[in-house]
Amino acid sequence: MNTQFVDKMMVFANKFSSQRHIAAIRDGFVALIPITIIASFWVLINNLILSPTNGLLKNIDGAVRWMDIGNQVYNSSLGILAILIAATIGYKLASSYHEDGLFGAVMGVISFFLVLPAQNAITDTNGESVMAAAFTQTQTSATGMFLAIIATLISVTLLAKFSKMDALKIRMHESVPPSIAKSFNVLIPAFITTTILGCLEVMVVWFAHTDIPTLVTKFFQAPLVASFQSIGGLLLYVFLSNILWAFGLHGTFILGSIGEPIMMTAIQENMDALKNNTELPNIVTKPFLDSFGWMGGGGMIICLVVAIFIGSKRSDYRSITKVGLIPSLFNVSEPLMFGIPVIFNPLLGIPLVIVPMVTTGIAYFATSLGWIAKTSVLIPWTTPPVLSGYLATNGDWRAAILQIVLLIVGVFIYLPFVLMTNKENA
Repeated sequence: MNTQFVDKMMVFANKFSSQRHIAAIRDGFVALIPITIIASFWVLINNLILSPTNGLLKNIDGAVRWMDIGNQVYNSSLGILAILIAATIGYKLASSYHEDGLFGAVMGVISFFLVLPAQNAITDTNGESVMAAAFTQTQTSATGMFLAIIATLISVTLLAKFSKMDALKIRMHESVPPSIAKSFNVLIPAFITTTILGCLEVMVVWFAHTDIPTLVTKFFQAPLVASFQSIGGLLLYVFLSNILWAFGLHGTFILGSIGEPIMMTAIQENMDALKNNTELPNIVTKPFLDSFGWMGGGGMIICLVVAIFIGSKRSDYRSITKVGLIPSLFNVSEPLMFGIPVIFNPLLGIPLVIVPMVTTGIAYFATSLGWIAKTSVLIPWTTPPVLSGYLATNGDWRAAILQIVLLIVGVFIYLPFVLMTNKENA
């Protein structure tokens, strides 16, 4: 293996993952994981238990009323996900510039609303068109997330650059408390930043007769989402994630800043469709990959665990696998990745890349053919295999069966390579 190539690849990947804007997006999403899981839990309760059409308690009078609790939680969490992500990314990005993180969060939220149209056409109960200064859940939920991310990255970056210009700082007397003086220092940079974004939205409305959200959706968001919904785009993402793992780099972590917004948008659209009893539009979502591509963690590592117990004669492999078994059941692969190791291992690196591509490809076609339901619940990524497929598809037992089949397929792919490692010196 060309060590010089590997070193260059690792340097590039590390620089990419640590780039301040990429890191801010990634860390912003990580901060919201508890909120998204809570909201998804209530979506699962509403549709699996309380739904009047297919819920477990559908024949119990009054059960449907309790769906109001889940709807309230959903509306106040995933329903405003774009606002929340603007705040968390704004905080993280401002902190990376050594600026006030709290004001960065405020600027992120303000910038998001600055590029939204001031008025929306809505329809009342009589079917009449009404113009009102209102914001819809379509704008503030995950479907508006791309716009929130772009607006926040631009505004906080401009704010940080302007804040470093001495000419734009307001000098206060020494007797003024530092917190107040700091607020005034950011006054002019914030004024300039908000003016720029406000003018941009207004100019687009005036001269292009459209708005920024429409442009972002048409030229940026829609093509990206569509590319992930194709089998080619899916397999490319899975391949890149696991080839990075093969070289000792956390592929899902590095590429998550790119894939996470796209797949979160997709699962939000599915959840909205489920809530409205319409057809789910997307196959590839975050829980889809978690359930069918990352079972046991990166590289479908739980398949390697079984393959080692079946075919490995190496005492070191078997001892380390016993330690990594429990973590792999909860999709944590690091103990085995670095313990065996799987990384920088030419024999095990091949199935590490191949197995997830095979399993996600099979799951993609099984979903597109209607053999299993599309994912519509954002489950915790640590949910064990088989249970994860059942929950992510809103209680489709066929998805759980498919996971078992995929695990067997993965074991058969890993097994010949495990047998070959028996000939190596331990």
